[in-house]
Amino acid sequence: MCLFEVTEGPNTGHVYRFERDELIVGRLSYCDIVINQKNVSRQHARLLRSGGEFFVEDLNSTNGTFLNGKRVTTRTRLSDRDLIRVYNVTLRFRDVAPDESWDDERKPSARSDLQDLDAVGEHPGKTTQIGDPRPGARRQSVEVNAYEKLKTVLEIHRILGSSLDLDHVLPKILDGLFTVFPQSDRGYILFPDPQTGNLEIRAQKQKEEGTFAASSLGLVSQTVARRVMSRGEAILSADGLDDADLGLGDSVLDFPIRSVMCAPLLGRMQEPLGIIYVDTNDPHERFHADDLEVLLSVTATAGQALEYATAHQAKLHLDRRERELATAREVQLHFLPQAPPQISGYRFFGHYASAEEVGGDYYGYQPLSDGRTAISLGDVSGKGISAALIMARLCSEVRYRLATAASIRDGFHQLNDEFAKPENDTWFVTFVLCVLDNASHLLKIFNAGHMAPICRRAADGQVEELGEENTGPPLGCTQGVQYDSSTIDLQPGDLVLIYTDGISEAMNADRELFGRGRLMEAVRHGPERLEDLCAWILDEVRRFTNNQPQNDDICLIGFQREPQRGDS
Repeated sequence: MCLFEVTEGPNTGHVYRFERDELIVGRLSYCDIVINQKNVSRQHARLLRSGGEFFVEDLNSTNGTFLNGKRVTTRTRLSDRDLIRVYNVTLRFRDVAPDESWDDERKPSARSDLQDLDAVGEHPGKTTQIGDPRPGARRQSVEVNAYEKLKTVLEIHRILGSSLDLDHVLPKILDGLFTVFPQSDRGYILFPDPQTGNLEIRAQKQKEEGTFAASSLGLVSQTVARRVMSRGEAILSADGLDDADLGLGDSVLDFPIRSVMCAPLLGRMQEPLGIIYVDTNDPHERFHADDLEVLLSVTATAGQALEYATAHQAKLHLDRRERELATAREVQLHFLPQAPPQISGYRFFGHYASAEEVGGDYYGYQPLSDGRTAISLGDVSGKGISAALIMARLCSEVRYRLATAASIRDGFHQLNDEFAKPENDTWFVTFVLCVLDNASHLLKIFNAGHMAPICRRAADGQVEELGEENTGPPLGCTQGVQYDSSTIDLQPGDLVLIYTDGISEAMNADRELFGRGRLMEAVRHGPERLEDLCAWILDEVRRFTNNQPQNDDICLIGFQREPQRGDS
């Protein structure tokens, strides 16, 4: 007795008896086994008996027939328990004795499980539709939980900030989207041709090998793609089969699109630079509005990354060094804060100036899930292009670790271990992380080899350096370092300054350094208001150097607790 049991896909568990010498699998109604999927060929595969043996044969189908994971190219003999796959349907071949149970796992009797299928053998012309006819039938949910979505999206953002090589970055974007949206069947990233304006595929991904081929826009609804590209608006189709006005039924191979998301990659001028397109033919797991929001968060960053990469290509005619400096500066400025955080009861100041066109200093602000704010500053060893690229990576790593680690301390340790990998042994980073709680006014400080932050107390004007006793080695020196933290209480009017050595090591014409002592005196005797004090310090440095060329990157940031009403 020979059987074909559906083990995966619609109507899982359905059984077909092999009562004739040939069974045709395909999309058309007169086939012996009908798979009503538009991307299944009309006559897709043949199952046949010859000389007492059984075979499978592909009938030149567009998307292929697979036996035990390998594409069938010639007539191939079947053995008991072989798996035959036609698109998203898997049939298991069973060749068993008439009195033998046909499934070792479920152990049903052949008679009871096949009783409702006897009519198929008696009427060879009758067909059985593969598809669940029950109202509301639904496969197991493929929803990804919110934490995994956030983690994957952050990873995509980190990848976008790590490279200007689109051939490296774009496939990783699609890999991440298929993780966030596991129901996806196809994904594309398309850019317009500079000469013709026609959209061309730059990256593509499919759920299963052999479900489509060729790099042609015909695989995508042209109406959807052109509308998104021309209007700069995202499109969500929850049910593609009902959206005739979007042209979702016009794709080549008659791919049965059930749901579509398509979003533009927008540059800084909000002009579409390309599109990301994802669709599915799963009628039970369609895309929804919250899915589109996740996709838009990716395209917002991806559009900027595309613009930077495009700018990089446009500068190829420049001198190599000029090109590298301009590109690195664009990347660097993209990662620095564009405005100070708005936190009740506190004011902030930030200043950055590189010694060359680009530099290796970094600072940033990041709101944390518990309501606190992370304030970070780092100084990469070296200057120029290499330091700027490491600085960009540092920015991405800090955001990623603080968002995904179990605690701030764990995130700090993970950051050090990442930079201490053997392949990174030619550079290191001095780094300070301050975690500010504006409710309790407690400040926790982690320090990896950097100059200690300076605090000026409003009550008595005392100036002190914070957390020197808990300073550890710079990031990237040794893996497994355990960093301790220091905690201080900020009173009304107290302020904290963090700086890089471009200030303390600023040099005049006599090659004399500005020094830590002059800096401490400037803080002690400077204006009370944070912004005025920082401007005063920068002016003091300029007066000391007498406008000599800047010999190192300068970064100065600070924050101050607002004085109580009535205080000066």
